[in-house]
Amino acid sequence: MMVLFSMRDSLRDSNNRQAFRTTGLRRKGPLHWWTFCFSLWILVAFAGRAFAAPEVAEPNKPQETNRQKELSERLEGLIRQLRQERSAYYVQKAQYEAGIEKARENRKILQEELDELRRQEAESDQQLRKYEAEVEDLEEQLSPRASLENVLAGQIQPFLVSQRAAIENGIPYKQQERIARLEAARGDPNETSRTSTADPLGHVWNYAQEELRLARSSETYTARAKTGDESSPYARFFRLGQKILGYMTEDGRLAAMWSSLRDDWMFITDTKQAGQVRSAVEILDHRQGPKLVTLPIALESTRSDEGGANGSP
Repeated sequence: MMVLFSMRDSLRDSNNRQAFRTTGLRRKGPLHWWTFCFSLWILVAFAGRAFAAPEVAEPNKPQETNRQKELSERLEGLIRQLRQERSAYYVQKAQYEAGIEKARENRKILQEELDELRRQEAESDQQLRKYEAEVEDLEEQLSPRASLENVLAGQIQPFLVSQRAAIENGIPYKQQERIARLEAARGDPNETSRTSTADPLGHVWNYAQEELRLARSSETYTARAKTGDESSPYARFFRLGQKILGYMTEDGRLAAMWSSLRDDWMFITDTKQAGQVRSAVEILDHRQGPKLVTLPIALESTRSDEGGANGSP
């Protein structure tokens, strides 16, 4: 529209100038007049065509519109993608921060545990050094103890061996009980649980005290006696120390004395000797007063073919 107004203003000015010139041309002659009219007509024709011509549609405008729309959609898509990526970034960042915080807590816990382990290690080292010092002291103490045990083994073991032989070859009185006590005094040489050398000495002392009591004491007891006719009558046994053992049947018909040399019972057929055995039993049973009793003792090692009796209680 501004171009149209400018063209009109230009035509108006041109008309004014043409009018001025027409006055002059009229004065100059008909040729100039006709030239002026023809030029004016051409100018008007071009001006009218310019004003009357419709607006020409641009052929690339729809493509530009589609292109702008496509770019706008892509821009919106990129914005949405950017927002999603930003949201995911913040979520991942929060997860990383939580993981870092958890790792810091775990590191703190592990550091505390490490400090505790180091403290325990130091205590263990100190305790170990203490134990090593105690081991050295024990080794120093074991050295004289070993020599003492060797001395004891050289003196006590022969004594225990002789005692076992004496019990097995002696009177049949509580032999199993006495041998068990002897084995307890002997002990196990492979046993390492003993903490003091006094332990085996104590067992030997207890055994010796019991055997000494047995050697100084006397007693009577009732048990079955096995005779030559395979009968087992009750008999009254008497014991004097560790060496003398005899019995008299309750019916008074049979008397016997244990012979360590024969390792068997020696039956007494002599009436006078049988009376001595009966007197020994009655004295120990407090049915007679004390008196001198002569008991028959076998001095020979020949073994009798007569029957025996097991009078061990």
